[in-house]
Amino acid sequence: MRLFRERLDSLSDPLDPGFGFDMIRLSVPRSEGLAPAQLKLEGGSVSEAEVAALVDRLSTRLGRARLKRFRPRDSHIPEQTQLALPAADAAGKPSSQWPVSPPGEPPMRPLHMFEPPQQIEVLAEVPDGPPHRFRWRRTFHEIRRFEGPERIAHEWWRQEEGLTRDYYRVEDAHGRRYWIFRHGLYGSEAMNPLWYLHGVFA
Repeated sequence: MRLFRERLDSLSDPLDPGFGFDMIRLSVPRSEGLAPAQLKLEGGSVSEAEVAALVDRLSTRLGRARLKRFRPRDSHIPEQTQLALPAADAAGKPSSQWPVSPPGEPPMRPLHMFEPPQQIEVLAEVPDGPPHRFRWRRTFHEIRRFEGPERIAHEWWRQEEGLTRDYYRVEDAHGRRYWIFRHGLYGSEAMNPLWYLHGVFA
């Protein structure tokens, strides 16, 4: 009944049943036994066939264009390293692999990224040095540890002008980790470069 309901609801031109349907017939020319199975809570894996079946069900229910799936894209600009494609079209297609950090190393990119990056106020000992404290959403964060900078330049082959980003992975006094960057090189690209929070690590 769920299959009938989903198929009828997904029609662009809804059927007019009038006084109702007299009969709906489902023909099953071949059937196989379905043994109940459950994945392990730890160490279990999901096969591609199960993912494809889930994508097919959700695409039927929600609409083919509404269910998206991220695919990696070859770009050094952080917000352009992935594409949101219809999940039904992207399923089963070969693609490049997502970058994976070495074992024991923290992730290079945050799990949650803001689009667009959120502007913050930063205090540093020297203008082109690492941050020591920043203010985000009316709250001050004292930085205990930092790593960087990771310098990312603009796409000079597409646009002549652009600002360089210096990214820092920072950790505040409460153990929360953030990904922030200074937009523009001090003195050469901007006299007072702005700071932005681009992502939050899990």
